[in-house]
Amino acid sequence: MTYVEFLLLFAAVPIAALLVALRGRVPRVGWFYAGLLSVVALIYTAPWDNAIVLNHVWTYGTHQVLGVIIGVIPLEEYLFYGLQVVASALFCIWLQRRWNLAREERARPWPYDPSSKRER
Repeated sequence: MTYVEFLLLFAAVPIAALLVALRGRVPRVGWFYAGLLSVVALIYTAPWDNAIVLNHVWTYGTHQVLGVIIGVIPLEEYLFYGLQVVASALFCIWLQRRWNLAREERARPWPYDPSSKRER
């Protein structure tokens, strides 16, 4: 499996599924913070990944990557940082909406509420 295939299967598919579940309605602030966290992830993770590749802790097979190398790691690794943050952000937004719906359901009175003055 190439790194691009890995990204499609384990990042793009979950992101697409979450976008479908959210019906494409993601607040702008969600995208803003996903972008901001992607930059933080890049700044924090890239030096670490470069160091462990330089120290031969792991390598990337040349036939499994596109061949665009930044530092000593392939472009796909940088894409992975951002895609994982986007997937995590979308999942958090989806969870928040589920919790809000559950809270609203609990707040609704039953069809017959004895404390109510009228029957429904």
